[in-house]
Amino acid sequence: MGYEDVESELRRHPKVSQCAVTKIRTGHRKDTLVAYVVTTGRVHPSEIKAFLSGARVRPSRVPQSVIPVDSLPRTREGAVDRDGLPLPVVPARSRGTKGPSDEPVSVAFPALTLVFGVAAFVLTDRFWPGSTDLSLVPQPWAGLFTGLYVAESLAFGLGIAVLFLGRERLSDPHRPGLTTAAHLSVVWLLAAWWPQDNFYRLAAKNDWATQAVLVYGFNVSLMIAAAIVVLFVTRE
Repeated sequence: MGYEDVESELRRHPKVSQCAVTKIRTGHRKDTLVAYVVTTGRVHPSEIKAFLSGARVRPSRVPQSVIPVDSLPRTREGAVDRDGLPLPVVPARSRGTKGPSDEPVSVAFPALTLVFGVAAFVLTDRFWPGSTDLSLVPQPWAGLFTGLYVAESLAFGLGIAVLFLGRERLSDPHRPGLTTAAHLSVVWLLAAWWPQDNFYRLAAKNDWATQAVLVYGFNVSLMIAAAIVVLFVTRE
């Protein structure tokens, strides 16, 4: 899909004489929408972005970066040579490399995961007495189920870490509502297993009211969360 509609709106700006809008690869599996503009006077890139945001352009098609250039490269036929456009200066985080502010977060993620994961594992019997009782389960099955309980607890811990530290890494100024929904969905997809499985293990199989609450409270909500993540990943 081209960006002729965005370029058409850009040319409506009184100080934009020429423009080209294209996607630039700025990281692993990440593209950034960039507008190159030739202006007839001094104008700040933020003014041009604000102009586009107020125009009839979908938020997802508003360029994330606006780069003023003296002229646009042209092919022999006179068309804009998009391959010859200068690459923008991309922040370290956008390139997929670590910046100075990433180091504390990189340490905090596993630390929070471990702290909350261990806390969840230790407190399981207090919240759900008997839920993880394996005294009647023979080996090696008891060991395998213990591994499940550890995995659930660590997933819960990782979910809490994502809750506190993950929002910035999903930041998308063009889709704030969907970004927040995707962030909380990832949290729920990770954190829900610990309470879900413990509630299920203690619920009577013929207690239909409890089973229905659990199905909709966990199973259905997890499906919705997964659908939101898919929408966030696939929607432009």
